[in-house]
Amino acid sequence: MPPPPRVTIKHIAEKADVAVSTVSYALRNHPSIPVVTCRRIQAIAAKLGYRPDPQISALMAHIGRGRAVHSSSRIALVWMQGTRAQTRADDFFVSLREGAAARAQLRGYQLEEFWPAEDRLSGTRLSGILRARGISSVIFSPSIEGVTADYPLEWERFACVVLGHARWPVELHRVAHDHYHAVCECLQRMTAHGATRPAIVLTEEINLRTDSAVKAAFMTHHPAEAKARGLIYVLDRQGPREFPAWLRTHDPDGVLLLRREMWGEIATPRLEKLRAAGRVWCANWQAGDPLALPGLQQRYDLAARAAVDLVTGLEQSRTFGLPDHPQSVQIRGDWHERAPAVAPAR
Repeated sequence: MPPPPRVTIKHIAEKADVAVSTVSYALRNHPSIPVVTCRRIQAIAAKLGYRPDPQISALMAHIGRGRAVHSSSRIALVWMQGTRAQTRADDFFVSLREGAAARAQLRGYQLEEFWPAEDRLSGTRLSGILRARGISSVIFSPSIEGVTADYPLEWERFACVVLGHARWPVELHRVAHDHYHAVCECLQRMTAHGATRPAIVLTEEINLRTDSAVKAAFMTHHPAEAKARGLIYVLDRQGPREFPAWLRTHDPDGVLLLRREMWGEIATPRLEKLRAAGRVWCANWQAGDPLALPGLQQRYDLAARAAVDLVTGLEQSRTFGLPDHPQSVQIRGDWHERAPAVAPAR
């Protein structure tokens, strides 16, 4: 049986009763097209099963410029940390991969994954593999541990986007979770629940990664700004053993955990009492949390989608190499209220 005919923008234009140029602009969310019209046309395109052809997109981006156009219709997802097994089992990695894969498919691409640490691939070796396979678009996964990351490719040959906040020795385009907004959102929710002296438990590692955005947001938007600095507990510097005494001394009426995993290090009867009263929140909400903490879910699936949009746009405009003006995209998370209470994990 022959494959079904490919849906084109002409088919969409006929269905939407608009010009082909309008469809072209609407699919790219061009500001000249009203938002309502963009959404209507995009919905029609999705219903018809439209998938853009990256070869055509690249050609149209350069028509008249006399440049050779090449696209393998693939995007490299390079896992900076984690083995194949870990990236298939961990919820964070799975969410990120699914977000990237879905967006790549929508744009007519496929993901091809690489695990340099597990396969002992140097930057030079991976650059050669990517060139041999005709892959020009590269997305680097977040570095989960450590403030810095370093994996040199032959930058001039590729369009590259980094996920996460880890610092690189070169400037690259970046998409990451908006930690500043996350802390602000959590403080607003805590204040709405009556907290007047909320505390935060954070790590200096994450604060350094985000160029002190976590501390800055907490001190700037705290309901008692003059007392905010004293209500910051830096877990990886002060250690978990000092936390019970610190909690008694400062007596906060609410506690924000920067990461859900911190609970296992600092759980005390006093903190458990706050949790039972609905006075413990989390800036990294997780589904299935036995503590049922309210908080903000980091949407790295959306960050991965945005990275695909960015890197494919760079490829189609033939913008390779280290950027003169790196873009930094911040993705906001989703708030989740407290789930029904369950017994805490010990």
